[in-house]
Amino acid sequence: MSLDIITGFLDQHNLPWLILALLSWIIIYFLCSSRCFLKAFPVGLWTMTVGAILEHFFIEHKFWEEQFIMIPLGELDLFVIIGPFFAIGVILIRVLPENRLGKFLTVLFLSIIAVAVELAAIQLGFLSYNEAKWGLLNSLIAYSIGLMSALGFYYAYYSKSASSRIYP
Repeated sequence: MSLDIITGFLDQHNLPWLILALLSWIIIYFLCSSRCFLKAFPVGLWTMTVGAILEHFFIEHKFWEEQFIMIPLGELDLFVIIGPFFAIGVILIRVLPENRLGKFLTVLFLSIIAVAVELAAIQLGFLSYNEAKWGLLNSLIAYSIGLMSALGFYYAYYSKSASSRIYP
């Protein structure tokens, strides 16, 4: 009963991605200090950009379809890009451990959480996959590769900025 009421309200007012964006920013607020946020901000922009490019590609090639677009940015909703795509990069840097295995497990864990959010969106009818072309395992792999690229960007960005401070 309550799930149907919530889903109906979100459908009627075209709000599912806005709610997800708000939840993402609430998580960032409680996990990050302003200093941590500023350090992770470039990585958030990176994951936001990579996520938008990948999602645009997947929608354009009919791998999946996103419904209930409130503020369109191409075929995407702006709130998906500035919400969960941005937040996953910031959270990655916030919880990033020092050792390689920990980094791998963190990427895997965040990818699993992102796939769980996708699964919830599918179950609620806000997202649908073309089952012949896409599945949850594909999403897990795509998120993992995207987050690994974010780690590469993070280390390249901060090693470059550190070396420019040493050698003016």
